[in-house]
Amino acid sequence: MVAPQLTANELVGALDALDVHFLTGGESSRSARSLAPEDLFAQLAAQPDARIRLAIIPLLLRHPDFAMALPAAIEQVTGETRQLLKLYYTAGVLLQRYFRHSLEHLLGVQLLLPNLFGSDLGVSLVSEPREDLQRLGEQHALLTGLNINWAGTYEYAAQRLIKRLEHEVLWTHPQAV
Repeated sequence: MVAPQLTANELVGALDALDVHFLTGGESSRSARSLAPEDLFAQLAAQPDARIRLAIIPLLLRHPDFAMALPAAIEQVTGETRQLLKLYYTAGVLLQRYFRHSLEHLLGVQLLLPNLFGSDLGVSLVSEPREDLQRLGEQHALLTGLNINWAGTYEYAAQRLIKRLEHEVLWTHPQAV
């Protein structure tokens, strides 16, 4: 069964339903709430809005168990979208390692994201995560021809998620401060 194509607002609503409050303006719908992880990854990666594509990283950090859906998501997309999904997934792998203590403090012990595409992208995970993240960002720039600070962009996505999770802890457990 083919998943219905969701609007940008519905995708944000699907993220909200999964406690990934990375973007605002979400719209709840039955289709969004019932979207399988592989369909969500594929649709996020195919979005023209870069902010929505970037939400792949916080989704992975919040739900590392969704990594099992990545091979099926990769099969749904082609070309640049497939490449972008691999890049953002690999950024998630590196960021999970880099922010491991913060994420475990906020979310508990989680499954480590497997390095599914690092060898395809020239990232072996043998260096410090920050060095590997920089190398991935350089590879991203080469592959896309967009010479921006990709490593900083990836890190921004993780930091924004962590900041939101910290605020949620304060809202629900003010004595934790």
